[in-house]
Amino acid sequence: MAWIFLACAIFLLGVFKSREGVLLQPRLRNLFISCIVLLAIAWNIRAHMPSSNLQNLIDLSFHFFGASLLVALFGFWSAITLLFLVALVGIFTFSGDLVEATSHYIMVSVIPAIFAYLVMRAVDRFLPKHLFVLILGNGYLAGFISTFATGLLIYGLQQIFQMSSFGSSDPLGWFLGLIVLSFMEGSLSGMLLAILLVYRPQWVCTYQEDRYMNA
Repeated sequence: MAWIFLACAIFLLGVFKSREGVLLQPRLRNLFISCIVLLAIAWNIRAHMPSSNLQNLIDLSFHFFGASLLVALFGFWSAITLLFLVALVGIFTFSGDLVEATSHYIMVSVIPAIFAYLVMRAVDRFLPKHLFVLILGNGYLAGFISTFATGLLIYGLQQIFQMSSFGSSDPLGWFLGLIVLSFMEGSLSGMLLAILLVYRPQWVCTYQEDRYMNA
């Protein structure tokens, strides 16, 4: 039950924080629905990490998380609000397990979104205002770091609290798999962000034309 209460609290906080943000813009409504449906499908096209326990309460598996990309598109609070709906559609609808849906939401949505947001803040503060830097930092780098850091956090929880349900019989294979997963996440996030910046820059809230095109 703790997973459910925590996930609902984060979702309600996200709704409150994003009440004046992009979520209320009618012109983006179809985009929100598309993101929810496509990510829900992506979450169900997965391959598990090497030698992982398939009964894990928290599972890192090969699928596109999408948390970093949504943060780049809509901002942090709007992203975690949408990701809650993705978890309901993509996990709860298929498994019927609300605990699994909410734990998946927190561990592979909220936590990666936090790391991605921190990376984007650092990119905005310390790096030049250039379109290439925006794509590299908010797309590729944020996607890679958010996934890799989340994986290390999960592994750290396993070691500190000796949670055998999180475990892997092949730590080296799991670590190498995490690197591959992180590169995949960063590559997909970066490519999709670049495409959207070219064809639909108005969908990317982290992009401001006067800051990046006039730099």
